[in-house]
Amino acid sequence: MKRSDIFPKIMCTQHPDSVSRYIATQGEVEEAVEAALKYKCDEYMPDYEGKATPYHQNVQIVSKFLEETDLIPGENFHITPRVPSASQENRFRQIMVMMSIAEANYNSHEFSNTQAITELIHPMTTTTEEIIESQKHMAEVGELAKKEFHFEMETPCVIPLIEDVQGLLNAERTVENTISSTEKILDQDLDKYRIFIGKSDSALSFGHVASTLSCKYAINDLCELEKKIDTNIGIILGAGTLPFRGHLNKKNATNFLEEYKGISTITLQSAIRYNHSEDESRDLIKYAKKNLSGSPQKYDQNDKNDLVNMIAILGSRYNQIIEHIAPTISQISSLMPQQRDRLMHGSSTGYSRELPEISGITSLCRKDIAEGLEKSIPLKMLSFPRAIKFTGALYSIGLPPEVIGLGNALEDIQKTIGEDAFENLIRKYFPSMGSDINFVFQYLDLNSANRFLPLAAQKSLQNDINILKDVFNITECCDPSYKKLLEIINPELIKADEQVDENVSHIIESTLLQMAKIRRTLG
Repeated sequence: MKRSDIFPKIMCTQHPDSVSRYIATQGEVEEAVEAALKYKCDEYMPDYEGKATPYHQNVQIVSKFLEETDLIPGENFHITPRVPSASQENRFRQIMVMMSIAEANYNSHEFSNTQAITELIHPMTTTTEEIIESQKHMAEVGELAKKEFHFEMETPCVIPLIEDVQGLLNAERTVENTISSTEKILDQDLDKYRIFIGKSDSALSFGHVASTLSCKYAINDLCELEKKIDTNIGIILGAGTLPFRGHLNKKNATNFLEEYKGISTITLQSAIRYNHSEDESRDLIKYAKKNLSGSPQKYDQNDKNDLVNMIAILGSRYNQIIEHIAPTISQISSLMPQQRDRLMHGSSTGYSRELPEISGITSLCRKDIAEGLEKSIPLKMLSFPRAIKFTGALYSIGLPPEVIGLGNALEDIQKTIGEDAFENLIRKYFPSMGSDINFVFQYLDLNSANRFLPLAAQKSLQNDINILKDVFNITECCDPSYKKLLEIINPELIKADEQVDENVSHIIESTLLQMAKIRRTLG
């Protein structure tokens, strides 16, 4: 069997990025079957991370497949839940989801003599210890199932989801240690192991280009690790349709699969399925299944040194600006539609994003560059929404987040690291960067955005735009229809410290939705 055939290729997810379609938890069971039969995906991810997904959803999905389709979960279709993080939410919710996995496996074994769920995803992984603890708890749940129901369950394997820049730069060590620890817990050698890397949250904390480079750095290291050990490593890349969140859509599919060569699985999120045509979605799936193969270009130590220094410079310039616009982002995001059933924000079972941990980045950087990054990180935690609403909020004021700090950072890289490194960045490390930036200029209107921004940020962003236009020969300008909608979002109507009037709120929400329809994604 070819390596590319070992792992599922298309994972359908429950991301809340669709524009006008709200999907309640009751509809997600049917959605899972639709993913398999209508879209020909080979995997579905029930999602419990920060989400009000009922514990029994795993059981319902497995039962639906067994009773109403010819597909056998665990055999020719994969169901891979994302469990809550014990540290970011709580251990109780995580264990309850693990119990539902055991119940789903018990039912499927009774019905078809197969084990439906063989893996689960652990979000926001920052340490090997988190994975080890979760793997132990999953094994303990299996022991309970054996004791109470005389059911010998093969312990599902925990997939680490790494979503921060520091974690991505150190993914090789994390995964190598995790594989070794998992083999000890399960008392068996692993012939295959999966790792999930996230584009969106690393972009939220460091910007689009730094996030892309970090993901590619991780993919490169993990492919090199695979050559050294006896385990096949499958890399899942979580990506949305806009560049900031990965730029995975039919039109950009060739660029996407070339940039992220080495991955095994892509996520098919809600916006693709519900805001693009069925033909576009199916074409993307067919194309991805055929072209998800090959190895990434190998980075030598000089490449890796340059990449880490570039990531630090990019992250520094991005963070210098983002701090100034945090209140605007939070206020606008609160007016955007909620497209899935989420937990109450700030509750005992919810969580908020913390300041990015950078010690594992600065230790790899040149000293002067590391100092610049340290100075750029805000002194206190900023109140940001999740990545989808974060992205949508910035697009909704005419400031696609992809451009924030980028022009100035490119100039810094050219001056600080050198002309050769700069040329490598735009031609070797991220050759489709220019295509991404041209795309986002359709939604960029700095005059509209400036109404929400302090003067210092305005000047810096104008310089970003001027540099990007020069570097990438950009002639694209804001879509006229989109620009008219931007003019309706008046900052006087959305003050961070004031409650928005109900009638005004309705107008703003309608306008935000119209802009999202043009983008064909919430964020």
